[in-house]
Amino acid sequence: MEIIDRIMRKAKRAFFLDLVRSNTGVSSKNFFLVCTTFIGMIMLSVLVAGFIVDMIFNHTITIDMSSAAAYIGAVAALFGAAGFTKAGSEWSENKYIYNTHKEHSQKYEGDEEEEVPIPDEGECAD
Repeated sequence: MEIIDRIMRKAKRAFFLDLVRSNTGVSSKNFFLVCTTFIGMIMLSVLVAGFIVDMIFNHTITIDMSSAAAYIGAVAALFGAAGFTKAGSEWSENKYIYNTHKEHSQKYEGDEEEEVPIPDEGECAD
């Protein structure tokens, strides 16, 4: 059991270190988006649990619907803020990469591609 705990601690430490480093394939923006989604789901499940408890004990819904709508709107704003943050940062990253690639790949007048001869099988050195 101790070995498994040690392995899990190392894996968690490596994961969080990868979140901080760039170009690791693990994105801190994705992690933030997933965490925000889970927090929003928990917040909405609290509201649903409140409705269910209200229905069981009062046999009707006595919760103020305008307050529930404001609560749902706040959770939607949380989702929107997280999604907008991720989308904006991905857009700016891709915009920079696309423009850099476009500048390097432009052809100018007078530039001609050279044909490189492909050697036959007998000409290749082993």
